[in-house]
Amino acid sequence: MIKNNSKCIVHIEDWQFQCCGIPFKVGDSIEWIIHKLDCDYKIISNSGAEYYYEHHSSDWQTLLKIKGIVDEIKAEYFSLKLFPNQTENHNYTYHRVYKTSLNVEYADGHDEDIDGLEFGSYIVTLRDFTILPAKQNEVTFS
Repeated sequence: MIKNNSKCIVHIEDWQFQCCGIPFKVGDSIEWIIHKLDCDYKIISNSGAEYYYEHHSSDWQTLLKIKGIVDEIKAEYFSLKLFPNQTENHNYTYHRVYKTSLNVEYADGHDEDIDGLEFGSYIVTLRDFTILPAKQNEVTFS
């Protein structure tokens, strides 16, 4: 168990939240299933997030549960960039490149696009948080 009076940053992808998330606002007490953020997301977002909101994995043994109070919400906006695929056929794939973020008070997964950039995720700062291993009965999605 990790219990901390400092702050924790969680990355929430738009599609994860649009599908299954419950809207929240600054000051709300939340309880989410998360997992440790891998380095690919850290490079793409550069948000400082350590955890990723997860609502589709059924691999409960690798998931965590976080409880905390929402201290800050940033909506992140991106453009698509074409990157070479690392396969022999030299296909290209598009990846999100985050360009800017705006502080918001409320998150429902449906923020409007701005200045030619698409809404892509939330960066949520939590305070007074606790992180525990997820239990099998807490991971109800598959």
